[in-house]
Amino acid sequence: TNRVCEGELHQISQSGNLDLTEAEYLDIIDGKTAELRSCCCRLGALYAGADSSVIQGLAEYGRALGLAFQIADDLLDLTGVEDSTGKTLGTDVGQQKLTLPLIHALAELPAADADRLRRLIADSPESMDELRSLLRQRESLAYARRRAEEFAQTARRALEVLPPSDYRDALADLTEWTIRRDR
Repeated sequence: TNRVCEGELHQISQSGNLDLTEAEYLDIIDGKTAELRSCCCRLGALYAGADSSVIQGLAEYGRALGLAFQIADDLLDLTGVEDSTGKTLGTDVGQQKLTLPLIHALAELPAADADRLRRLIADSPESMDELRSLLRQRESLAYARRRAEEFAQTARRALEVLPPSDYRDALADLTEWTIRRDR
């Protein structure tokens, strides 16, 4: 609980920091979404009486699943359809919270375009179309999707501590849903 609260406070403290690095972003989401899922998976295995290798493996599964989930959620905030997602889009940009696609674009764009992107972030939500265009130009949305897929793959590998079963298959399917969902 403390780690999740600390992660949330860390994210709030970084709101408006347009120089956030990918490593700092991953640390933030590791302390929030990933930590919560890791804890849930660890406790489930612990209370089921699993041995320590299974408990550790499922904690790793939950952490990687949480990282994949948060990156996919951040992508939805930028590219989703409000009617499908069931939430207001562009809220991260509106709150000047840098997410992986924005961090990647800022690192990859020439200085003048990076400055323009910073201004677009400050002008949100009026500038979302132009902002998305810059993200596509630097393939930042695709980069974030690849990173989410990498974490989903890590989560699936962590499931190898479990014997083959319908339950393990369901957990593996959850990793795919996490990165392919539209809500």
